[in-house]
Amino acid sequence: MALNYRMHKYNKLFFLVLIFLVACKGTNTPDGIIKKEQMTDLLTEVHIIDGSLYNVMQMPDTLYKYGTGKYLAVFKKYHTDSVQFRKSFKYYSSNPDILQNIYEQVTKNIKQKSDSLNSVNQKQIEKDNKRRTDSLKKLPKKAPSQPAAPAQPATPHPGRNFNPDIKPAKRHVNPI
Repeated sequence: MALNYRMHKYNKLFFLVLIFLVACKGTNTPDGIIKKEQMTDLLTEVHIIDGSLYNVMQMPDTLYKYGTGKYLAVFKKYHTDSVQFRKSFKYYSSNPDILQNIYEQVTKNIKQKSDSLNSVNQKQIEKDNKRRTDSLKKLPKKAPSQPAAPAQPATPHPGRNFNPDIKPAKRHVNPI
C-alpha cells in the first residue's frame, strides 16, 4: 500500500510540473517568426499598400498586376518573404494579446503618416494660395471697362448667296 501511495504522489507531481511547464510559455518568438517590432512596421507598410490598391480599378488581373510588385518590394525591404510573413501572421494570430498590441501600434503609425501627409498637403495649399494672391496683385490695374459694342452678325462668304433659311443639299454617295 505504501508503494501505491508513493506512485500516486509521483503521478500528481509529474502532472503538476507538466502543467507548470506548458503554462509558462517563453516570451521569445520561435525561429522563423518575424520579431514584433519588425512585424509592426511590415504590417503598416502592407496596409498602406492595401489602401493604395483600393483606388485601382477592380478588374480580374489588376490587383495581381499592380499589387504583387509592391508587396514584393516591401518584403524585400524587410528582408523577408510571403511565406515567412504568413507564418508570422499565423503565429501572432494565435496570440491575440500580442496581435492586438501590434495593431494598436500599426494604427498609430498609419495615423502619424496620414497626419504628416495632411500637414505637408496643407502647407502646399497655403503656399499655392499665397502665390496666386501675389500674382494677382502684380497684374496691371485696368481702367474701368467700357461697354462692349453689340456683336456683329456673321458676314456671308463673298461670292455666295447667304440665306439662313436655306439648308444645304444632301450629297448622295453611290456605293461601288
